[in-house]
Amino acid sequence: MENKTSKYFKYAAGEIVLVVIGILIALQINNWNENRKINNQETIYLQDLKNDITFDIETLNARVANNNLMVHNIDTILTLISSKKKFTEQDETLLANMTLTLFGESYFIPEKGTINQIQSSSSGSFIKNKTLRDLIFRYYSNSERVEKNMEQSIQIYQHQIITPKLVHPAIAKRSMNINAEVSPLNMSLLIKDNAYLNALTLKSIGTQNQNIQYLKIIGKAEEILSIINTELSND
Repeated sequence: MENKTSKYFKYAAGEIVLVVIGILIALQINNWNENRKINNQETIYLQDLKNDITFDIETLNARVANNNLMVHNIDTILTLISSKKKFTEQDETLLANMTLTLFGESYFIPEKGTINQIQSSSSGSFIKNKTLRDLIFRYYSNSERVEKNMEQSIQIYQHQIITPKLVHPAIAKRSMNINAEVSPLNMSLLIKDNAYLNALTLKSIGTQNQNIQYLKIIGKAEEILSIINTELSND
């Protein structure tokens, strides 16, 4: 009787061990599947973020190049004004064309499709690398501050102060070849117009400051891209 009882307990203990092992294996498989899903989702997010930030860098580089052109044009205008006592028709056409390039302004808004998706799904934890995660969220928060504090101010200055002081019907007529009855472009008066000269200076300073911020954003974006590429290569 004692032998039968002992065998029964051994059998029962063996069954319990097998059940526990089975549960542990099932949990391990479930955890492995969950980790695989998380890793796959992280890879998707990182690839999408890479595309977004690459697009941002391309956009910023184009903005910087355009801003550099405007600063160059301003320098050329100021050099032309200060170096000549008599202006040819070619000089006036050059000044008109270069002035027209200053009517626009750069404006940068980062591509936020992926980061919005991450934030709306509360899945920021899918990016396991804390350094990368912090850099990404700092990149977008900094870009938002630049947009609100600098970009909008520059746009207001451009529309309300700079462009109105640069606009002259004769400039538009000469550069766009418009057949309209307007006063001739009087360079001798224009170059003594403090409002026009101040507008050029403001445009140059604002544009150069804008490029300083753009280059900082590009540097942060390239740092993020480098880490993302490392993370993707390790998957």
